Formats: sequence, structure tokens, C-alpha cells
Amino acid sequence: MQLALQVLVSLLIVLAVLWVMWRLPWRGEALYGWGPPLALFAAWAGLLAVVLAALLWVLPAPDFWISVSFLLLDPAALASAVLVLWLYRGDATAGQTIHLQRVQARAAIVMGLIAVTLGYLFVMTHKTPFTPVGTG
Repeated sequence: MQLALQVLVSLLIVLAVLWVMWRLPWRGEALYGWGPPLALFAAWAGLLAVVLAALLWVLPAPDFWISVSFLLLDPAALASAVLVLWLYRGDATAGQTIHLQRVQARAAIVMGLIAVTLGYLFVMTHKTPFTPVGTG
């Protein structure tokens, strides 16, 4: 399967999961206990993902770290941040703590997208097209 098709299929899967998540019924405050640790984890994972993506240019053997970034840190930051926003999706009268957790989640999404962009820029500029990571 070519890389472009893999990226398209993964994007469609992510969009389908997000669509299903937002269609589920809101359970009120039943899951609010998950919000604070997830928001904190999302912010730190996003920050680590950006730092790792920036370090790819100076690491002597970046192939392992590309995999860690693309398969672990970037999805962790983005998924946990989206989950925080999903937890609080029906709460219109959110207090300041919930508002700040939403800010953390949005910041994690931005950092995760920056990390993904930096990672793809590195791969496009340093890897031979259509070669898997770890060779060439």
C-alpha cells in the first residue's frame, strides 16, 4: 500500500472515530475525574513531541526517534487532548478549572500538530521517497 493511501485511510479512520465520539450521548459529570490528569498529560506529551521533533535534525540516528514520535508521542498528545474536549463537550456552564483544562487541551493539540508538521518536514527533507523508515 502506498504511503499516500495509508495516510488517507488513517485520516478517514480518525474522522470516523471523532464523528462517533461526538454522537455518543453525554453522561453529565460522570467522567469529569478523568479530565485533570488527561489535560496535564496532553500538555506534557505535546511539549515533549515538539522538543523531540525539533531534535530530529541534530540526533545522530533519528530513525528510532521518528518512530517514537509518530507512533507514541504525537498520537498520545492529540488523542488525550481530544478526549479532554470530548469529556467537557456538553458543559456550557464550565468553571474556571474546566476552562483551563480546555485551554491545556487546545494547546496540546496545537503542539501535537506542530510536532507532526516538523516530523513530516524532517522525513520529506532527509529520507529518500518511498523508502521505509530505518533504511536509506
